[in-house]
Amino acid sequence: MARRRHRAHRQVRALRARIARFRDNARAAIAVEMAFILPIFASMAFLTWDAGNVYTQYNRSVSNLYSLGDIVSTQYHSLTCDRLDLISNLVYESYAAGNWARRTRGSGDHFNENGARDFRFIIRMMKAEEQPNGKIRGRVEWEYRRNGGNAQSGNLRNIPDSLQIEDLRFVMVEGNIVVRPALNYLGIFEMDPENGNVQRRIDIDRYFPVRYVPNVPLIEAPGDLFDSKCTS
Repeated sequence: MARRRHRAHRQVRALRARIARFRDNARAAIAVEMAFILPIFASMAFLTWDAGNVYTQYNRSVSNLYSLGDIVSTQYHSLTCDRLDLISNLVYESYAAGNWARRTRGSGDHFNENGARDFRFIIRMMKAEEQPNGKIRGRVEWEYRRNGGNAQSGNLRNIPDSLQIEDLRFVMVEGNIVVRPALNYLGIFEMDPENGNVQRRIDIDRYFPVRYVPNVPLIEAPGDLFDSKCTS
């Protein structure tokens, strides 16, 4: 019995000695600290990168919606539905090129008359009109849709105070975009533009007073088919 107790005491002393050596070993201490700290820093770095990526996506979307309004407001005098198709397709190609994080996967990737799943918009040519009650509202002269539904014209809409100048004509671009973080593709955060949850969609309205610049010739298909996405 005494021999067993003596052996147990020796084992305890040996264990304490190993712990003391490990505690005094700087490399071991650093390894333990890194095991705790490294995952935290790695997570922070990833989230910072993803936040910057989302911000870049948003800016890219807004920039392309600005491009739509800028082109239409300078080409308004010679626009047809075919021209609007061509302009929209060009802007979408610019938007989608290299923008991997915003492209949805599957059959919804293409850009049709309903727009893309994560990039939809309406273009309206409007004119400010004074109403009998003295208020100035914008009347829709024509409308072009790439977000589903049928285009309409002739209706009145509220407009910002800065545009309430009688007879002022301007282009309104109403965009619906969806920002898709990388976490979405890892299955950690789900953001599906098809689920109808408006909290996951960003709505953007921009106004562009019309102005004249020399016309830029565009190659277009013959004909001018007015369908459900475009009317005047």
